[in-house]
Amino acid sequence: MENNGKKEWMINAFIALLYLVSAFALYKLHVRELLWYPGPLGFYESDLPAHFNEGAAGTGYSLVEIGYWFIVHKLHMGFRAAAVFIIFLTLGTTYLTYRLMRKLKPDVNKYALHLLSFVCLYVMPIYLPMLNKYRYLGLQCGTVWHNTTYTGMRFAAMFVLIWYYGFQDRYMERFSWKDIVILTVLLSFVNMMKPNFIVCFAPAMALIILGDCFKTKGKYFGRQCLIALAVILSLVILVYEVVLLFPSGSSSDGSGLPIGFSLAYVLRLRADHPVISLLQSAAFPLIVLAANFRDLKENRFFRLTWLTWLIGLCEFLFIHENGYRKQDGNLSWGYSFCIYYVFLVSLAWFAKNIKDAFTEYRSSGQKGFVSWLWNSDRKRCVYLLAASVILTWHLICGIHYFILLCLGASYTI
Repeated sequence: MENNGKKEWMINAFIALLYLVSAFALYKLHVRELLWYPGPLGFYESDLPAHFNEGAAGTGYSLVEIGYWFIVHKLHMGFRAAAVFIIFLTLGTTYLTYRLMRKLKPDVNKYALHLLSFVCLYVMPIYLPMLNKYRYLGLQCGTVWHNTTYTGMRFAAMFVLIWYYGFQDRYMERFSWKDIVILTVLLSFVNMMKPNFIVCFAPAMALIILGDCFKTKGKYFGRQCLIALAVILSLVILVYEVVLLFPSGSSSDGSGLPIGFSLAYVLRLRADHPVISLLQSAAFPLIVLAANFRDLKENRFFRLTWLTWLIGLCEFLFIHENGYRKQDGNLSWGYSFCIYYVFLVSLAWFAKNIKDAFTEYRSSGQKGFVSWLWNSDRKRCVYLLAASVILTWHLICGIHYFILLCLGASYTI
């Protein structure tokens, strides 16, 4: 018992150290980004100075930028406090990721899931310069270190996902106006950060609820309409944001519309091999999906996750902004979150796959886990080994990218 207590203390200390080291590195990075500091590999290029200045001037649309205004005008503090604010959003997301993983797979070791939440924070697309020369441009990343409105959106979205996980299975049995208020508030909160999350998540949620409607032959149609009402109420914020982001006349194609339709315009703009870039960015989650494909039917949240990803992918491929923002790819932020989302869920599922394999191995009484797995189930052995290698590759690429940023390299590398 004493040894177990010491072991738990050491693991908790290690996790705390990860938070501290990450916070220290992020503080140095974000302060230098805010200052355009001259580093060994260049000036710390990012969107942070623009966001901070817009917030301080009171012209920003995001709740993150309003936070900067509060820091400057109410707390009378500057860019260092802003860096701490960003760190809170980033590492707060990591902790919330861990809490969601615990809900998804409560029988998996909680310390393993906490460590995997850090993996989720740092993973990046697999770097293949012979196919696509950049580490970031032309690829799709859930890990973004240069844009704080995305960081805020990702943080707020985690509250939606954690609450909705419990709500999705009980709303047909226990339902109240409190649920509608909470859903409206949470969706409004994330929409005030950045509008991209809702345009991916809401259609997926609608499809899941529509499926419930057909299965129950409309028995809970009234409740389902109230859920739709919560979404609609939260969209009021998007009207204000669209007015700020797309002022009259901002469309340059003569249509007067802020968005246009194309076949992977933004993706083809920067990726030498667009299809390969999609695979580089989501290799690990796609392997986990293939191995757990049956869970799409059996698990509602797993199905919701991949529907959100698919809708985000379609929006990324077929919709772009018009006007002076056309080249920026700002409509891809939703898909960036979808990448983070599928990594999060895939890591939880993968941890459960490994746990189940070890449980069976221990009950077999045999020695040598890999040899036992190969002899008992070769497909599962290949899956677990391949997924482990691919995940490690994602993580190494992500850590290397982060180190380069900390040395001053442009995020566009």
